[in-house]
Amino acid sequence: DNLITLHQRKYDKLVNVKKSMLEKIFPKNGESIPDIRFSGFTEDWEHRKLSELCFLVTKGTTPLDKSSIGTVNFVKIESIDEVSGEIKIMQKITDEEHNGYLRRSQLKKGDILFSIAGTLGRVTAVKSGILPANTNQALAIIRLKSGCLQYIKTYLKGKAVADFIKENPTIGAQPNLSLEQVGNLEISLPTENEQKFIGSYFQHLDNLI
Repeated sequence: DNLITLHQRKYDKLVNVKKSMLEKIFPKNGESIPDIRFSGFTEDWEHRKLSELCFLVTKGTTPLDKSSIGTVNFVKIESIDEVSGEIKIMQKITDEEHNGYLRRSQLKKGDILFSIAGTLGRVTAVKSGILPANTNQALAIIRLKSGCLQYIKTYLKGKAVADFIKENPTIGAQPNLSLEQVGNLEISLPTENEQKFIGSYFQHLDNLI
């Protein structure tokens, strides 16, 4: 029990450190330099729409077969840990569905998943260990052509995107964001080397958590 209490305190402290750093390590709206920066980096940041950095921004659909029998992993919002972003599979679909009407949303290593319905803004990146895998319409699939994967994934967890989500959801039966809105997300970009430093820092934090 004492060990559990100590580990819980460490966990809570790391979660708070991550939350604080996510607010300070990216520039505020209208600014080109963040509050906190790794030493050696001095260049101004640029601003790009997410769609400009991507080959693809799309989403899946709900499987017709609800039996959860099959060999292909099916990722939903609840499969993604809210803090660490780790994917825990809870459902399967068949190869026939995966290679048939769900072909458009087949996942690849390095795809970023970003929740756009119900629970907004949950983020993860696809690792090879869960493949083959597919997803539904509640998760946007973001396939990058430029930018550091770990950096973009981290940026999507930050305050600027959280503020965008608060200001822009389409309210229906449940809050949601359109793929167009996701593509229009403004991303603040430092140099590639600084992106790698920031991405590695948060990857290390996530591993500790």
